[in-house]
Amino acid sequence: MQTNIDITHIPFSRYGAYVSVTRNEGKDGEGDAKELVIHSVRRRFEESPTFSLTFGKDIDNPDDFTCTADPAVLRVANADGYADIYIRDDDTVVIDSYGLAVRLKLLHWGYGAENGNRTFKLISGVRSLFHTIVVPCGHAVLNGPYDNMQRNRKTRLAVDCENGCIRMALAIKSMQPKSIALPICPEEEIPAIRGEWEAFLAEMPDNPAPDRETEDFVRVTWYNLWSCFVRAEGCYVNDTMLMAKKMMTSTWSWDHCFNALAMANYADEAAAKKFAMSQFSAPFHLQTEMGVLPDMWNPDVETRWGTTKPPIHGWCFARMMDRFTFTEEELQTVYGYLEKWTGWWMNHSDTDHDGIPDYPQGCDSGWDNSTLFDLGFYMETPDLPAFLILQMQTLARISAELGDAEKEIYWKNESEALMQRFLEHSWNGKRFVAKKSNTHEYDEHPTSLLSLMPLVLGDLLPDEISGKLADVLERDFLTENGPATEMPASEKYDPDGYWRGPIWAPTTYLLVDGLRRCGHDRLAKTIAERYCNMSCRKAKGNYENFDALTGLGRRAPGYTWATSVYMMLHLEYGC
Repeated sequence: MQTNIDITHIPFSRYGAYVSVTRNEGKDGEGDAKELVIHSVRRRFEESPTFSLTFGKDIDNPDDFTCTADPAVLRVANADGYADIYIRDDDTVVIDSYGLAVRLKLLHWGYGAENGNRTFKLISGVRSLFHTIVVPCGHAVLNGPYDNMQRNRKTRLAVDCENGCIRMALAIKSMQPKSIALPICPEEEIPAIRGEWEAFLAEMPDNPAPDRETEDFVRVTWYNLWSCFVRAEGCYVNDTMLMAKKMMTSTWSWDHCFNALAMANYADEAAAKKFAMSQFSAPFHLQTEMGVLPDMWNPDVETRWGTTKPPIHGWCFARMMDRFTFTEEELQTVYGYLEKWTGWWMNHSDTDHDGIPDYPQGCDSGWDNSTLFDLGFYMETPDLPAFLILQMQTLARISAELGDAEKEIYWKNESEALMQRFLEHSWNGKRFVAKKSNTHEYDEHPTSLLSLMPLVLGDLLPDEISGKLADVLERDFLTENGPATEMPASEKYDPDGYWRGPIWAPTTYLLVDGLRRCGHDRLAKTIAERYCNMSCRKAKGNYENFDALTGLGRRAPGYTWATSVYMMLHLEYGC
């Protein structure tokens, strides 16, 4: 069955590749729909777009085209002909054109030169990237633009057909230029890529879809996971799933947990465990001696410290323990990760030493600009103790598996003590509140969904509390698409306000999981079904976040934590 990829919703790439190709929809200021964009996913945000790719004689007034794609090949076509584009290897894009003139333009400051034998080299010092282009078939000219000293930068390549066709390859590499092996053989290379995809597709977990539209979307979602892997390189110790191959081209220290859980569903159990563990352990390879994890990282440019992400890792590994059997060595390793991580929060992020840790600012919580942080910095928000209680429970469970009764009892006691402090500190009888460290001032009527995240505790919460939280969630936050991150009736609600309104996949899944574990199965199922319907039928893709009222995707198409959450909810609820 054909897997059709809409590259305005999901970047075109393949497993292992550090390059991708996207097309903008050409609306809302999103760029020119008459161009494709080639990204280097070694760079993030505005630095990832590297080349524009257009067709026709005029680079500044390109021809329009239709665009179709499957996991192996992307085809553009118009009345003049067609061009097939594919990812040859981890660094190389091939363009095989029949009748269409090709125009490549470097999208940031650089300079280039002809290198002989139909080869061209371009260097971007500001992006630290080397670009090699070879044109074994086609008339290619490298020229312009000129800088303010009237020097020809030679970063625009015009390629016209030779004997009716063009065959060319572009390699993007950091650190050092890459030579391109010849000949280029699309008739052999495209089927090889298709074979890799079909092998991965064969391992997609089997769960009958309710209709053809869902079936197609599930398959595209599985492609999204496959195509977002990059090869192990630099501080990526294992092959790693990026958050997206457009804009959000790095890994963050909580996003990876959802990708680990999604890959745990890979049909081959041994491979599933390997996938899940490699994604779960990714940030722990960078963990400091004090125990903190980086906020984000990519292989050879940036590892960001100063902020971090919430400790959902104990919750995540408990889910993995439900599925897999781990060796003693594996359990010891993860115990070390989680012990240091828990210690960092309890010992080094409790500003007023009251036994309730705090987030220095919103980014540390993952909810960057949630309204709970409008009160100030160093906030004791109610999700953080909840995650740490679950993490301590997981440490106790690992200790039991290892036969260490002393540590098991210790962590159970620590978990229970934190729960008691948490309820006394943050529960006001109606809801949980976020308090500013030291002064303990707080908003009595929080309008952020973050105040309901203790639902993740599931059956560890008293029934009376979980019931009140579930009622507030359903009454004040649940839209026809899922739980909004800010109460839609709030004056602070913003449909495109990042964590001040839109629906986000990770928080949706954490709530569904917690509701299920505390007996609110109906509400959990309702949320799961609405989220899946939104992704498949309204957004028609997996985005970093979604408009809570319209269900349309916002920001970062092909975002993998949304992809992972969709796949898990589909498998768990059949939606």
